[in-house]
Amino acid sequence: MNEVALYLIKSLLAGTLLFGFYQVAMRKESYFRLNRCYLISAAFLIMILPILGSLIPFDLFAYSDQSRIALIVLPEIVIKSASNISPLQAQIYLNWGALGYFVVTLAMLAGLVLSIIKIVRFYLAAKQAEKINANIYLYPGQVSPFSFLGRIYISKHYLDHPGLNSILIHENAHIRQHHIFDLLLLELLSSLFWFNPFFFLIKKALREVHEYLADREVIKSGAEPINYQQLLFNEVSGNPQYIIANNFNLFTKKRIIMLIKKSGKNAAVRIGVFMPVILVASFIVASLQVNNLLAQNTSQTKQVSAESATKVTDQKLIPPPPPPPPPPPSMDNQKSKTKNVAVPGSQEKPIYTIVEVMPQYTGGDEARIKYLSESIKYPADALKKGIEGTVYVSFIVEADGSVTNVNILRGIGGGCDEEALRVVKEMPKWIPGMHKGKPARVQFNLPLKFTYDNKD
Repeated sequence: MNEVALYLIKSLLAGTLLFGFYQVAMRKESYFRLNRCYLISAAFLIMILPILGSLIPFDLFAYSDQSRIALIVLPEIVIKSASNISPLQAQIYLNWGALGYFVVTLAMLAGLVLSIIKIVRFYLAAKQAEKINANIYLYPGQVSPFSFLGRIYISKHYLDHPGLNSILIHENAHIRQHHIFDLLLLELLSSLFWFNPFFFLIKKALREVHEYLADREVIKSGAEPINYQQLLFNEVSGNPQYIIANNFNLFTKKRIIMLIKKSGKNAAVRIGVFMPVILVASFIVASLQVNNLLAQNTSQTKQVSAESATKVTDQKLIPPPPPPPPPPPSMDNQKSKTKNVAVPGSQEKPIYTIVEVMPQYTGGDEARIKYLSESIKYPADALKKGIEGTVYVSFIVEADGSVTNVNILRGIGGGCDEEALRVVKEMPKWIPGMHKGKPARVQFNLPLKFTYDNKD
């Protein structure tokens, strides 16, 4: 579930940067071909960057320091105010979320299919009508001109229209430049990623660019801009449009403005300079990872997951340095205390972070998660004050499997820290870890997340 939420956040942030740049720096400029390429690329990047970013091993860029000590971080346990979330409940929520996604996606795809069916029916009916030439079909009803898959559809009322030639040039431009495939792609992406509004915004912006490109072809053919602007103004109507067809009278007012728009060199320089910056920023945002142990000093501590630690058997073990010896006893008491003086830690086994055989909770991880989720109770004081957050607990699994040295690395107050300490201290014995054939002491860190429902 966390991965799904993280993907959504990353894609929204990437969409904000990419589409925001288009709106600010490119939308009002006349670099229509560049705008088309940018919008299509932005749609792919919003979809792909969060996935690629999650696959990047950021340890490759981390500062290498041989003195750092690896700390084992156990998976986070979530404690809710109303009830604790067990793994089974979390799976149920995930299943319901997936079901909701597929229901909405199927509804979106059904709308796309329905639009295609309408156009196919339109095409079949128009095939029997009179043709002007090979790719132009007349239709007896009242409909605005549009093109779809290499064919132009016009109503018979347009046969005597003074701007018919410009309309046909406009629609043929859509066909030659394959705009329909852009629309089909964006319709499909917005149906699959309906939870991200930027796909819909990009789709609308792309349709605008298509119209600008087709209008430019009309002017290049020799049509007078003033006459063509008048034609566009006259074509404003309330006729229904097909969502995946190129309709002649879309975005009429904007097209009239952009018809004579000429962007200067300053705009080109601005776009050329800032576009790479936005692309890099989007990649960085989509590559951000979630740190499960915010309380640790990342400049001194390297985090290792419990799952990956069980696979490490040949890594050099780095026990923490022993504390300094105490000051020497006074001369008066030296003789009487000589037998009692010892260097702390000299009689204690070292504490490891990774051993050949990692400790295991009796019954496995599922039993450990069940114990913690069922034993920890949301403190009444925290409920009253609306306190929520993550408590980070450190503890040692001793050579005999007992849990000792339980400490709070970072707390949130409201009784949550004390509750976390109580339950971890009462944790049953583990199966101890082994190193070089002997039981070993191993340190773990455990995040416990308290979530306030406010349902009481």
